[in-house]
Amino acid sequence: MRVGEHFCPGVLHAVQAKDGLLLRIRVPGGLIEANQLRTIADLSRSFADGTIEITSRANLQLRAIRNQDLSHIVASISSAGLLPSPPHDRVRNIVTSPIAGLDAEEFIDPRPLIHELDRQLRAEPIFANLHPKFSFAIHGGPRRFSRDLDDISLEAVDSNSVPHFHLSIGGASSGFVIKRADAVTCMLAAAKMCIELALESNTHVRAKAVLTIPGARAHIVDALSPMLNPSPDSPPTHTVNQALIGIHPTTEESRVSIIPSVPLGRLTAQQAYSLVDAASEWKGDLRFAPWRGIVLGSIPKSAADKIVGQLRSIGLSCEGLDGFQGIAACAGITGCDASLADVRRDAASLAQRFSGHAGPSGWTVNVSGCDKQCGRRHGATADLVAGLSGYTLNIAGRCVSTDCSPEFALDAVAALHENLLSEVAAR
Repeated sequence: MRVGEHFCPGVLHAVQAKDGLLLRIRVPGGLIEANQLRTIADLSRSFADGTIEITSRANLQLRAIRNQDLSHIVASISSAGLLPSPPHDRVRNIVTSPIAGLDAEEFIDPRPLIHELDRQLRAEPIFANLHPKFSFAIHGGPRRFSRDLDDISLEAVDSNSVPHFHLSIGGASSGFVIKRADAVTCMLAAAKMCIELALESNTHVRAKAVLTIPGARAHIVDALSPMLNPSPDSPPTHTVNQALIGIHPTTEESRVSIIPSVPLGRLTAQQAYSLVDAASEWKGDLRFAPWRGIVLGSIPKSAADKIVGQLRSIGLSCEGLDGFQGIAACAGITGCDASLADVRRDAASLAQRFSGHAGPSGWTVNVSGCDKQCGRRHGATADLVAGLSGYTLNIAGRCVSTDCSPEFALDAVAALHENLLSEVAAR
């Protein structure tokens, strides 16, 4: 793989952090079996820090692992089917809606395509050359929940009652649509072209980097031309829907999805066990979400209130009033040598101020321990970035203060939150 050994963690590529080794586990599409999540919870409780971190591409992380426990953890993850191809350990970013197959607005259920894409991706050695951040996305309908610009993405469009996928490369529309039957073949062919062009030009194997190579876009489109059809409609708008929370209907009238708030995207092992038990008991399923959350899908409507009460009792609120809505933080000073602030403490303090109020529409806050801004989401309402002398505060992408104390920064963000709520109330 054309990256440094410590560039990005995987299961076989443990990275040393301040609090121990860090592993990242691939979960294509965020779709995970209950027994797989139970295995991860067991490992977290016995050999890590007791939590499971959810990433913005719906993969998982375990941290604070000791060197002597690493081989056992790797073997357990492999046995659970979460390391199906060692060469592709860090080729993992396959994104879809966390309510795929349950969303009445979808034109195509993308889950079978997600599984087939992952199977074929792992079957070919050449794809081990993809950059660890290279991402595929398949959206089955108009709703999307990820803010990332994926390297290769398909978005279902209903053209004259015949669903097709609109193809984008590097976040830019190709101007073409493809048939469902060609979806996986087209995505893999485009990825292979990205690898070949990147290796020839000695650049990163990312679609945006490849498209800067003169003639690359035309070359890729020409190679894919047997599968491409001119799009009769305008490209879909890339509107990012707000993170879901609460009880939501599904395509089956008798079943619902239950979506709790996961504070700072971190599940405790005990919370994971409770979600696994609920999914198993009621024959539901589990999906991780790009807002660093989890969906308990396809649960009988009759059991919803009981499950919501159980989740509330273990710190997973489904009311959206715990204050954590939209707040993200990196590992901070306890887990990362580069961090200059205890960002998780400050993020939790901010959430406490918001407790009892639902967040304004689109509300997102990043709290980062250094200027690398790991885990940062683009387009956030507010960004707090720790430096040697305090936080730099950005509002809507514009710097409004530098070197300010945590108290000042949190007061400013809290005031912004209150103002936005007041504006909504006044409408």
